[in-house]
Amino acid sequence: MASVTAFFRRKIAPGPELAAPEDLAVSMDESTYAPDLSPPPEAQRAVAHRLAGATVLLILPALSDDIANRAALNITLALLRAGARAIVAAGGGPLVSELRVLGIEWRQIHGTDTNWINLWRNARKIRDIIAAERVDIVHAQNAGAAYSAWTAMAQNPLPFVTTLPDVPASPPRFGKKYFAAPTRGRRIIAHSAYAAAPMIERYGIPKNLVTVIPYGIDTITYHPARARPDRVAALRASWQVTPGERVVLSPGPLTAENSHAHVIDAARLLFSNGLQNAVFAIPGDHRGAKRDFNALAKHAKAQGVDTLVCLGGGAEYDEATVLAAADIVVLPATAPPLYGWLAAKAQAMARPLIVPAIGVLPERLLAPPRMPDELRTGWLVKPDDPLDLARAIGTALALDDNALRAIGGRAWQFAHSTFSPASVAAAMLAVYTSLLESGHEPERAGSSQ
Repeated sequence: MASVTAFFRRKIAPGPELAAPEDLAVSMDESTYAPDLSPPPEAQRAVAHRLAGATVLLILPALSDDIANRAALNITLALLRAGARAIVAAGGGPLVSELRVLGIEWRQIHGTDTNWINLWRNARKIRDIIAAERVDIVHAQNAGAAYSAWTAMAQNPLPFVTTLPDVPASPPRFGKKYFAAPTRGRRIIAHSAYAAAPMIERYGIPKNLVTVIPYGIDTITYHPARARPDRVAALRASWQVTPGERVVLSPGPLTAENSHAHVIDAARLLFSNGLQNAVFAIPGDHRGAKRDFNALAKHAKAQGVDTLVCLGGGAEYDEATVLAAADIVVLPATAPPLYGWLAAKAQAMARPLIVPAIGVLPERLLAPPRMPDELRTGWLVKPDDPLDLARAIGTALALDDNALRAIGGRAWQFAHSTFSPASVAAAMLAVYTSLLESGHEPERAGSSQ
């Protein structure tokens, strides 16, 4: 098969007038979208003052280079900037050298898995660290860490923070205390309300103890001011987008779980009802999913929209550029996603978003009924419902440029104030500060979710 770039589009030679959207100029000041949403200086100074001199012990599994450990590393750096002391107790791994370069103290322990001998050894090691280093707060990042820390503090309880698993496991007949250990924190962190809900129900966790702090994304890379207009224009040209046409982008791997077929069905419904001046781009990467790619190609032809859909293309471009080339981003998941990173990244690129109300996705944007219509950053649709998806896409495309850009601006604000590393770290430091201020027992009223 020849190149699949602009696989179905009519053959149009892009004229010299084809350019990137006007809101993507590299020279644009970042304040075009919103003011700085980091905590005000006085709030940062107050947190730093209360944390200054405190010692926080973070207990992790082996220091592999993954999203959870990267997030913990970001927290330790924020602690250091606040004048606190951060100690990481964990097994070895690729991040050990990085910790040392950054000046973060590391204490080696055994793996925090279900090996009971190691768990008891870790408990003794943690107890010794707490006593020798005058630890003020203990934060256990998984079940094994929480079990060992709880055991270590049996005689000397300290302010205790735990992190719930992203994928809650059903506890076996034996070892229930191990799986329940993350629920023993005086403050409990969850990366999403979706992941926290089954743990709250199973263990009866008071909701006021749970704080949802999502994983961060790279909001420096994913920023509309960073997009190169020449690369954005080249990508839109490869999709054969003409002036006046809007791009409805559906990114992500070509898998059944992402169900790009629903986007094709929505395109058929919209164009059969007279929609014009819209291009549906489904970049994907056909090289790793030829069967799915061919199935989508056949489906688009069967639906009669093969000249209206750009299937394939864009593999040579980075993800931020692909998102910047869109006017609207659609993520038609059919299986509940745990993280919703693409949703966060699309909004960080100031792109209005359309997602199904499934998994973590309703938490990853602002839309009714969670927020009033005037604050929306996108649209929620029914899962597995191409008609509802078509309605949302049609509503978005019917907006004028100013209205669509306003939604994109709110999406930028929401993403950078919620998912930036600085915002995630600030939320975590606020949890530590609240423990130092309130003593050992947290408030039982209200909810932090």
